[in-house]
Order: sequence, then C-alpha cells, then structure tokens
Amino acid sequence: MYEVGSKVTYIKFYEEEYVTAKLNAVLDSSVVFGNDTVMLKSIAGVRKRSPWHTVAHVVGIPLMLIGSVIMGEGVAAMYSDPDSDAGTKIFLTGAAVFAVGYTPYAFNKKELMVGFGGDWTIKIFRNKPTE
Repeated sequence: MYEVGSKVTYIKFYEEEYVTAKLNAVLDSSVVFGNDTVMLKSIAGVRKRSPWHTVAHVVGIPLMLIGSVIMGEGVAAMYSDPDSDAGTKIFLTGAAVFAVGYTPYAFNKKELMVGFGGDWTIKIFRNKPTE
C-alpha cells in the first residue's frame, strides 16, 4: 500500500534502472511521481521495502561505524608493534563487525513485477473528512 507523499521505487517497460520518486497523485490511468505523470500500463514493476529492511539498516549503520573504528585501531596496533599478532586480531574483529553491519545492504527489496500487458489492480482508500 502506498500513500500520497510516500516514496515509490518503480521501473518502466524497456528501461534498465529503477526510479525512486514521491507519489503525488493517483489518477484513473496514470500516477504522478514528482513532476512526471507515468501511465500505469508503462510501469513494469515496483520494489517494496519490508519492515525488515528498515530495522536492519538502522542496526547496520552503527555496526559498520563501530567495525570501522575497530579496524582503525587494529591498523594502529599493527603499525606500533609489527611483531605482535594483536593488531591483526583487532583488525579482523573490526572487519567481522563491519561485515555484519553491511549484510542487510546485500538484500534487495521485494520486486513486484507486472508482465507485459499485465493489469494493475488499484484500490483507493480515502480518508474520512474531519468534522
């Protein structure tokens, strides 16, 4: 479900890249994204972000930052004492923390595709006017 004002990631037929734009209006046979009006029949599919993506990205950013700091400490330790294995262990620990934080970015959004000549089913829900 998309609301007016939300961001939508979509791809048109015969295009190679997805476009992310703000949904401004839904008309009878077209959708207004930003300043562009796109015919529904030209949209090949949309990518939908699940709540898992949002949570994973919020957790992943701090882990990547912490992992980077730990890797930096490992490099500093390797530089100050090249004969010790401690710096290498610290660096590898930081790399592991960074990798865990980066993992959510490897998962793509769910792709909802419409076959060529496929049909869209649009349900419009209107808010009740406030009295």
